[in-house]
Amino acid sequence: MKKRTIALIAVPVVVAGAVTAVLLTATRPAPPAGAGQPATNTAQVAVRDLSRTETMNGVIAYRDERDLPAAKGGIATTLPNVGDTIKSGGVLLRVDERPVVLFNGTIPAYRDLGPGITDGPDVAQLEETLVNLGYGKKSSTYPDAHWNSVTTTALKKYQEDVGAVIDGTASLGDIVFTPGDVRVAKRNTTIGAPVVPGQAVLTVSSTERLVTVDLDPVNRDLVTIGAAVKVEPPSGDKIDGTIEEVGTALEADAEGKQVYKLKVKLADAAAGETFALAPVTVRYTTVVAQQALTVPVAAVVGVPGGGYAVDVLPAQGGASVRTPVELGAWGDGFVVVTGGVQAGDKVEVPK
Repeated sequence: MKKRTIALIAVPVVVAGAVTAVLLTATRPAPPAGAGQPATNTAQVAVRDLSRTETMNGVIAYRDERDLPAAKGGIATTLPNVGDTIKSGGVLLRVDERPVVLFNGTIPAYRDLGPGITDGPDVAQLEETLVNLGYGKKSSTYPDAHWNSVTTTALKKYQEDVGAVIDGTASLGDIVFTPGDVRVAKRNTTIGAPVVPGQAVLTVSSTERLVTVDLDPVNRDLVTIGAAVKVEPPSGDKIDGTIEEVGTALEADAEGKQVYKLKVKLADAAAGETFALAPVTVRYTTVVAQQALTVPVAAVVGVPGGGYAVDVLPAQGGASVRTPVELGAWGDGFVVVTGGVQAGDKVEVPK
């Protein structure tokens, strides 16, 4: 059965209001016995699972955007362009024409590194990165947490290739360690401007893309972490994704409306490469009722004075009988009902 995409609302209270809107033109008195019947179809009251598809607007963005401060002062003589990707071993910028380079690592640089320093995990991290870049060879005793002549030689070779002063030391500010490669999101200074230690000279992000969605608070309880979604960029492609995170605190969106932030991880990290920062549609299908007694929404009529009903056709034939029902969750064009109907009953559905 083909599903209809319907904007989600809270259930069951708001559901009744939504169905009321459908019924504004459907309220009709029960036809008198023997009178000519309006043109109708019939449908069977049936037990089924109901699901609804929520349509949300989002944008493909880059993960973990943050400021990158300088640890050394001077004049900015070279800066990357916005959108550039800086890989481990690459030059982030130049201060006084001395390169500030990016190394992959989780421990931030916090001291000068060179011969004679005490052992530490930051030494092991530097050696590991140099080996990964092709400077030095891994052995049973290297990399380790101890600075020795092997470390100095490897660093000098790297300094020569990158155009740094070849002194076998890494002064604080020469190397920036980040958990992975970065993408430049913003330049916070200009070439020729002075750089002060602690100043955020660049805003960077991870190179991994994800989808961010502003989620209406009324739908907060209808989405679950780990659920599958379809992401549709402007091209019309359908990219598989998974709800990775749902915010727990309200935030203001671009229009000042209070929303929850929802993050979607793309199954194929490269799929959104050509759509970075592009608006996308995110479709999320959720089950709203399982094995529930249902009728088509179009079969429900409003009762004067309040309430709802369906017109049930007797099994032995004859005029339909208007039967009061109470409404529950709805989706796929059907609504859960309780009252004087049972599975197998036939109800009228106006054409």
